[in-house]
Amino acid sequence: MKKIIVTLFLALAFVGCNDDDKQVDVLVGKWYPQGVIINGENTPYAENSNCGKDYLQLNEFNSFEIVDYTESNVVGKTTPVPPCPSQKFYGSYTVINNELKFHGSNFFQGGEIIEKSADQLKLKRMIDVNGDGTEDEVIEVFMKHLAE
Repeated sequence: MKKIIVTLFLALAFVGCNDDDKQVDVLVGKWYPQGVIINGENTPYAENSNCGKDYLQLNEFNSFEIVDYTESNVVGKTTPVPPCPSQKFYGSYTVINNELKFHGSNFFQGGEIIEKSADQLKLKRMIDVNGDGTEDEVIEVFMKHLAE
């Protein structure tokens, strides 16, 4: 009888274990914009290389931070340029039915996750980019900072 109880206990213990609990969501991390694909036309992201890289930080427990740097228009000065100003946006995010939505910031709305890997994220939205009354397919491409 003891052997049956021990066997049942071990079987339940193995069934209760789930490898998913050990996996960290690949969305968590620092993502750098790489480009935008509008109706199939790829446009590389225009970085602020003198200031720093804009990024999207997705944290555990569904919080986020977006940092958008703005280059200073200081030309011809001999004094060092101060660090470039940046705007920071904070809030929370949800993923429901493969749709990444941001709450608390109008800066970036998210989109449908069409590709998600350890180092690349692609989000698709349908929006009217050029104001012609027709929705355009917009795919935003992000690369993950892997040194975390």
